[in-house]
Amino acid sequence: MMENKASIKENVATIMEEFLDLCDEYLMCLSFAVMGISAQGEKIKKQGARKGQRIWIASDTATKPKFHARMDASDFIKKSAKDGYFSNELSKSLLCSIYTAWDETYRHRIAAAAGIDAKTIVAPLMGDLRKIRHCIVHDKSAISEKGMNFEVLTWSLAPGKLMITQDMFSELNEHIRKIAINAARLSPEMQAVYDEMTAKERKSFDDFYTKPGNKANDVPWPGLPNVLARLKAKAK
Repeated sequence: MMENKASIKENVATIMEEFLDLCDEYLMCLSFAVMGISAQGEKIKKQGARKGQRIWIASDTATKPKFHARMDASDFIKKSAKDGYFSNELSKSLLCSIYTAWDETYRHRIAAAAGIDAKTIVAPLMGDLRKIRHCIVHDKSAISEKGMNFEVLTWSLAPGKLMITQDMFSELNEHIRKIAINAARLSPEMQAVYDEMTAKERKSFDDFYTKPGNKANDVPWPGLPNVLARLKAKAK
């Protein structure tokens, strides 16, 4: 029904290299930010901070102090731990940034360089990220009882609170460096059928293949038999 063709243009490779560089920068950002946060937590812990004691972020303390934020010291120590609350929030934010950069910028640039429609690009790993981003943005980082299944990522995410460790983020970046991208195009026969579809049938067809996995796995569109029957009757 569909044929997959990978783009081999040199400028596509250049765009992908730029995307990989961006993802490397995000991993660097996460790694050093977590190191700094953890170090501060350990420093405050060694000072013997007690429950109820607050730490503050302030500026111009020597002249005209400005206080910007405060937090219970014991909570800060707990949340700054390795793979703790702060690390998880940073990981989720950067993961969303990666997906947004891909979805809004890089896949369109790749499509333009390859001379194809961005909608035909198939990248299963980015489909995995789309699921996680949806959980973060729309489900308040709560994984449903059904859990979450992936095509590429090997993460095992059980129902409950979404937690992304630094090792998981590093693994994600390894997968991004080996990302598989294809262009799924209609065969000439299917294109001829598509051209004869009604507006309603085309919308159903397009909606079906925007769902994760359907295009990549070449899942048959359920509405095809009815369309073929209609066209056959019309031809009589």
